[in-house]
Amino acid sequence: MSSSLRCLEVLHVLARSPYAFSLTEIAEALSIVKSSAHRFVTTLIAGGFVEQDLSTRRYQLAGTSLWVGTAYLRHSNVYRCGYELVHNLARDSKTMAHLAVWDNDMVLYLHSIGPPRSLNLFADAGERRAVHATALGKAMLAHRPAEDLRRIFNTERERYTENTLTSLAAMSKELQRIREAGYAVDNEEGTRGVRCVAAGIKDQSERVIGAISISGPRSVINGTGILQFARLVQEAALRISVQLGYRPSTSNLSSLLEPIVHRDDGTFPD
Repeated sequence: MSSSLRCLEVLHVLARSPYAFSLTEIAEALSIVKSSAHRFVTTLIAGGFVEQDLSTRRYQLAGTSLWVGTAYLRHSNVYRCGYELVHNLARDSKTMAHLAVWDNDMVLYLHSIGPPRSLNLFADAGERRAVHATALGKAMLAHRPAEDLRRIFNTERERYTENTLTSLAAMSKELQRIREAGYAVDNEEGTRGVRCVAAGIKDQSERVIGAISISGPRSVINGTGILQFARLVQEAALRISVQLGYRPSTSNLSSLLEPIVHRDDGTFPD
């Protein structure tokens, strides 16, 4: 069992940037001797999960790792139901759109799509980001059990920008606003100059299990356009939820979209 877990830890190392490591670097990352690292790497190479670049002598993930990892998408109902709608959202908003689920207190990205000029906003499928610094994460956290919030903020939260919410009190206030408004915002909390708007996705038991969002530069997502973007993500989230089995109380789409909190002074919401 110990050796098997160590092999999995090697995969975790190789999944990080820069995605190619020497044997020494792998051993140091896992605090083990090189001979043990070599044994684990050799096992993974035999299984097709790892390969060695013969020109650099560094190790990297191989094709089998991709095949195994993408099986998650192949069985994901959120991915299947949301794939077309996240594309539609990117088209309608003319910016980057993201589809994600909750995974071990992190945001797990399933799909990102958008115009070429938005490449700096892209998130690879399988990428994980902090819940407290993303609109996607906050849209889901607002409807998670209270113990999830306490557990996440039981440890120090990383501050990515001056706007990142790192205290339990500040996040609790923010989550209340999200529940009232029906959407979440990331006001340059994860990356300076980037803003996001997200709404939660419900399953047949009315649990929020995922979220959909748009992201763009602050010059595009601003006070004058927040209402439009919020409505777009809410509608997309609702349509995905219905496909997942969520049954709203009425078939009137307009009445289902939550009230939008909008400030008319041209500034982005606090």
